[in-house]
Amino acid sequence: MNHINLEALGKTVASFRADPSKARKENTLTGEWNPGESGPQFQSSLSFEKGSVTLSMDNPESMGGTGSAPGPLQYCLFGMASCFSGTFMMVAAQEGVRVERLGIKVENTVDMTRPLGITQNPLTDGVRITLTVKSAASKEVLEKLEERSRQQCPAVYCLTNPIPLAISLVREG
Repeated sequence: MNHINLEALGKTVASFRADPSKARKENTLTGEWNPGESGPQFQSSLSFEKGSVTLSMDNPESMGGTGSAPGPLQYCLFGMASCFSGTFMMVAAQEGVRVERLGIKVENTVDMTRPLGITQNPLTDGVRITLTVKSAASKEVLEKLEERSRQQCPAVYCLTNPIPLAISLVREG
């Protein structure tokens, strides 16, 4: 239902309930900055269950790039949109609510004076998500799904809770 494999999801939930330590998953991303004069500024190969893909990032021209690939904040918004959409559809399927169409718009306004070292202004005043849902379910049911999704979405959690950050620098050569 809703392009969610409920059988596999049910097995995962049962497994995690029986042994919560199985629910912990390490995520790792490695990438490399391109110091040359052409091509994207940054690339990373991501491996996943059934393959891999290489993602490229290039800052907009105004930020010193060539604008030849999505910028880092676009990837952040994509991550939010895909995570929240996936959570919403998973919750809807678990509740037996069929969704014919789900559209999502994620927006934020960025003050680029902070990354440029000009001010200490907040980078953004927030993130706005608009869901457009086509379903036979009532508005009240859809609002309950949205609230549950907000509580369960990993990307929402990352944006709304302090996450410890550790940075280490290794000098090569």
